Amino acid sequence: MAPILPLMPGVPQRRTHDYKRNGITNLYAALDVASGNVIANVTARHRAEDFIRFLNLVNRNVPDHLDVHLIVDNSSTHKTPAVQRWLVRHPASACTSPRPTARGSTSSNAGSPN
Repeated sequence: MAPILPLMPGVPQRRTHDYKRNGITNLYAALDVASGNVIANVTARHRAEDFIRFLNLVNRNVPDHLDVHLIVDNSSTHKTPAVQRWLVRHPASACTSPRPTARGSTSSNAGSPN
């Protein structure tokens, strides 16, 4: 493996073309903005069933009278049929999904399941 390229002011750390990423970790997190409480789940893979397990964890830990708004960034997992079925069965949960803009940043679209 080639050495890491040196950092320069204002430039993020870079890697060479032969850099190999040895695994990933996914963090699913829910924040209660009023209390600061966090519900979190870390998974080794990024699959629909992992996301559904997280949704069930949130569903068990959030009182029924509160709304849940999901912000899903850089993920297509929420578009799978299994997750869509979960969202239909749990209508109190609103899904907010960022969509790319012309500049490649994201913006939220409240209430959109896609």
